Amino acid sequence: MLTPHLQKKLDEKWNNCWPVSDLRPLALLDLISYLFFIKKLDDWELIHQRVKTAGADNFIYTKEIEEFTWSKLQKLNAREIQQLFNKEHGVIDLMKNYANLNALYSDFFKAPLLIDPTPKLIFNAIEIINIIETSDKISQGYIIEYLFDKSKVSAQKEQEFLPEYICRLMVSIAEPETKDAILNLSVGNGNLLINIYRHLYNNINSVGQSPSNIFIESKINGIESDLIKLRLAAMNLVLHGIKNPKIRSATTENKLLTENPTLIISSLIFSNDNSLTEKNNTDTGKLEKENLLLTEIVETLKPGGRAVILVPQVLLKSDNPGIIKTRKNIVDHSSLEAVITLAAKTESVYSGAGILFFNKSKTASENIWFCKWGKSKKKTINESLSDNNSQNDDFEFNELTEILNKWKDRKDEKDFSNNSFFISANFIKTNQYNLSFNDYKLIRQKQPLDTETESINTGETEKILAAKKENLHEFFEATAPLPEEKRKRMVVPVIAAIIILMLGGAAYYWFYLKDNHSYSKNKITNSISNINVSNASKEAQAKTLQMKSPANKTDNDPAPDNTTTKSAVTENSTTENTTSTNESSKKYTVINKTWFHFGPDQGKIKPVFLNPRKDVVLTPQAEENGFVYVVYVNSKGQSTRGWLNKKDLEPVE
Repeated sequence: MLTPHLQKKLDEKWNNCWPVSDLRPLALLDLISYLFFIKKLDDWELIHQRVKTAGADNFIYTKEIEEFTWSKLQKLNAREIQQLFNKEHGVIDLMKNYANLNALYSDFFKAPLLIDPTPKLIFNAIEIINIIETSDKISQGYIIEYLFDKSKVSAQKEQEFLPEYICRLMVSIAEPETKDAILNLSVGNGNLLINIYRHLYNNINSVGQSPSNIFIESKINGIESDLIKLRLAAMNLVLHGIKNPKIRSATTENKLLTENPTLIISSLIFSNDNSLTEKNNTDTGKLEKENLLLTEIVETLKPGGRAVILVPQVLLKSDNPGIIKTRKNIVDHSSLEAVITLAAKTESVYSGAGILFFNKSKTASENIWFCKWGKSKKKTINESLSDNNSQNDDFEFNELTEILNKWKDRKDEKDFSNNSFFISANFIKTNQYNLSFNDYKLIRQKQPLDTETESINTGETEKILAAKKENLHEFFEATAPLPEEKRKRMVVPVIAAIIILMLGGAAYYWFYLKDNHSYSKNKITNSISNINVSNASKEAQAKTLQMKSPANKTDNDPAPDNTTTKSAVTENSTTENTTSTNESSKKYTVINKTWFHFGPDQGKIKPVFLNPRKDVVLTPQAEENGFVYVVYVNSKGQSTRGWLNKKDLEPVE
């Protein structure tokens, strides 16, 4: 635990960084983690040794950098430290060269700092690191937890990491074992991995064996696409006793899922948009990444393995065909055992989220256990006045204990409540594989049910079952249908929508089509099947391309017609690359799984990729920094634009 004296010292250094400590606490934590790993590498004298061995031709060693050590850094004043870091061929440039090596902690320097450190910021960050380093091992874990808690004062949702009680719930359900190969797809700040580490450590210790940190560390793997979070998580893991965390960036040359793990435990909540709640299930465009990862988890999980995945509420009930297909795959081809819905809290990005627990087995789901986190306790005026974080935490962990008790006794449970019950998988299939707890209702009935209706016996005279809320009348004999609600008049909204569409169409014509009508005259219908393109069409298409070069086109520019969006073709296709700037440009084919990027930069990855295909030939429109810019069109005519790494491509003659 933190002593009052130690807490006071941390508060003083943190508050000295105002206003950054209040407005952008994540930037301050990032600076601390950056300096923390410089300190660790300097302790082992690895920085100069590895950079010199690699022969960094573009880096010039000055006397200051040659003699740079953490101890000598302490003798400089704040401005001298800041100048040493930011100068050309200074400490930051030195660490950029180290990041390019395959060395200890090198991945944690690939991302630049979120903020240019001022003398005041860098001086106080160093002081905080000195406090950490002079504390005992147990206190170091409490210190970093305290700093993460202080960062929660910001209202920015991107700084909200997975809460401790959710981490404990997921790990307790997963029950990781030392024989498992464990993978976490979204490390965040590392709290989930720390809870897995503690669980394994305690299990080994409970059977009288001496836990080996190195052995436990080898069982835990993590992936994080956000390089800033990767650095924060690494510092958190090191300060909790994991000296060499096996976490890496999803942008490395390694494929996203190659470990074939036996246990995948992860949170797939990446959106910071509060509109993605159970009240709005129409905005599914932002769930493409989540749905893609969930599909890969199901496909990659080792047979006999299990997964505990936290997903947004929308993914549980969306009527999007792609998301329904993913849910169908889990229910029909895996054994979905439980869906646990978290409490609805408007201030949290985890409001109403669901935890899926399923096994990769040959047996399909039969009865699925549904459970919902209890509603928040109503507080009296006196409780509200004296409310603090510890009281709220106590309530969360009490609810956590109750859910875990229900989880352990779920198969023997006879007295079902409104917050937990089983639903037949066959019934879920008839409801578009809807997994949202809020769309089902528990019904108690003392009369005998129809033989065709599935039920769960709880006694001789009482029957109990779960059903869709809107179809409750179907489960009672001789009961009149529920009265239909009177339809509200929709005349005014419909007229308003028509007017808006007309105005939008007129504006679109005036500002776009009017000045670009030549595009529509030369439109060419492209498809995957082989078609003959006339020479006259090719000439008209080339003239159109002269009006707009790739250098001036961004990912957000609208395509005038199909000829400017389809640049990926097969060897048997006659589809032309109408946006190429040079007819003699090299053409490439995909040899490795390659990800699209927003720019010619390894850190600007898009959640879209191409699988290796020798039959697809790409014609680049631009080339920069080892990347080529292409426009790929699939068989459905959908185009994807972006930069591809040339390492994943192979030139074709």
